[in-house]
Amino acid sequence: MRAVWTILKKELRVYFVSPLAYVFLGVFLLIAGMFFYLGVTLTGEASLRVMLGNLAIALIFVLPMLTMRHFAEEQKAGTFELLMTSPVSLPSLIVGKWLASLVMCGLMLLGTLLFPAILAYYGDPDWGVMATSYVGLFLVCAAFCAAGLFASSLTNDQVAAGMGGIVLLLPFWVIGSAGAVVPERFQGVLDQLALLPHVRSFTKGIIDSADVAYFVAFAFVFLFLTYRTLESRRWR
Repeated sequence: MRAVWTILKKELRVYFVSPLAYVFLGVFLLIAGMFFYLGVTLTGEASLRVMLGNLAIALIFVLPMLTMRHFAEEQKAGTFELLMTSPVSLPSLIVGKWLASLVMCGLMLLGTLLFPAILAYYGDPDWGVMATSYVGLFLVCAAFCAAGLFASSLTNDQVAAGMGGIVLLLPFWVIGSAGAVVPERFQGVLDQLALLPHVRSFTKGIIDSADVAYFVAFAFVFLFLTYRTLESRRWR
């Protein structure tokens, strides 16, 4: 646990001594503000439903750019071999970097709390729905950060890692629309794999164990793939 904490602190320092963290926070809040304005003006609801639902899609493009440097930069700078021979275990290294990305996601979500405050001032929002929506969005962040780490472990080019993360995540958005063009017997499988059906429950005020399990499994699979990729490089 101490090793995870050490990696976490190191990665957060790297984020905040460079403009990267501030750029991502600013871009994310700008996107969130745009979705908030459109959601309230177009629906007339004192709700974040539209904003939080669309942010889940926007994160497909944003989070891989946040995680792209984690392993790609280490490999390009030549410090990857030092990490592999350090006393820090590989699982601790992966979890520490993943948690650092999640902390950044938490800060981005905290920045959007201005919007519920605005709704509370002018209307009477449903706080239960709002809370479950934030839970769902945080789970999306956890899953996407794991996929971004995996993409970063595959290359020593940060841009390629960022684009690779987007390519990995896009199918989980697109297959939600494929149900209309595939045989009916496959539609149930596609619905289980698609991202949006699992996000919608949270935006309706429902925390379904199946949806939670989907995002937990999503994150676990990509963290495991990251481990296997880095483990294979250790013995080259």
